[in-house]
Amino acid sequence: MWIETSNEVYAVIFAKHRKQLKPHSSFTDSTGNGYHFSSGRPEIMTEWGFEKSETPLLKIVQTKENEEQKDWDVEFFIYCS
Repeated sequence: MWIETSNEVYAVIFAKHRKQLKPHSSFTDSTGNGYHFSSGRPEIMTEWGFEKSETPLLKIVQTKENEEQKDWDVEFFIYCS
């Protein structure tokens, strides 16, 4: 289950384990209309985990309401089983 966390918690874990963390999954839809699974708005998502782990540890989700929005809204998550 994903639990939302702060930028600070995400950053500390990521910095401490940077060399061991690998992307588990990722997608980018920078326009919000690029894919059949698009949410209808711009979105970037990456899940990070340890290389041999089946479950990711961290997730970052960046979204915009539309392409014209200048800054991305960012949410951070940590996985807890």
